[in-house]
Amino acid sequence: MDLIVKSALIAVILILIAAGAFILLQKSTQHQLTSNDAVSLVISDLQSKNPNATITLVSLSNSTIQKNSWNIVVSVVYNATRPCPTLLIEDFDYPATGLSPSTENIYTTKCELLNYASGAPSYVISSPELAIVNSYDSNYSIIKSFVNNYGYNNTNVYARFFQNLQSNYTHLGANYSNIWLVEYTSNMANHSAYVLMSQSGKVLGTYNASPSSRLQ
Repeated sequence: MDLIVKSALIAVILILIAAGAFILLQKSTQHQLTSNDAVSLVISDLQSKNPNATITLVSLSNSTIQKNSWNIVVSVVYNATRPCPTLLIEDFDYPATGLSPSTENIYTTKCELLNYASGAPSYVISSPELAIVNSYDSNYSIIKSFVNNYGYNNTNVYARFFQNLQSNYTHLGANYSNIWLVEYTSNMANHSAYVLMSQSGKVLGTYNASPSSRLQ
């Protein structure tokens, strides 16, 4: 009888040890976030706070302040296809510093490029949003007329960067390199308005033409 009792006690102890080990292992696994987990949590939190924004991962690297944490850089864009999109770049170190950005840089706001000198060789138009705002803020009559005629909220704008752009792609009759092409289009219009600009933001030409889906 004593042998049966001892065996039962040993079995219970072994079960408790195994259960405890499983719980500890599960907790350890839960706290070891992968980089993908960290990115997903940061972007999900941003989307819940900014439901109308377009959020994109820009870069991901190991944290320099804490092990098993990641430096996550994202772009946050409001009104992405309107003439005046707003662009923010936010930097997170997660989970080290939580879900608040450690830095936040605003590149466009209220239809202005911040810290920008028009046509300066040292300035680089590095995103579609910067190209769009610069094209609208340049005050070319062809663009202002298009937006005024069809309405700001009825106008969609798209920008695409080309390393090489052949002369037959535009109505300007020349080849270009390292160039932005911006298209203003509307369902109410039978044509689009185009702006061609260099990487430094200098407008090289404008023209009207049939709408194209190649920039969208």
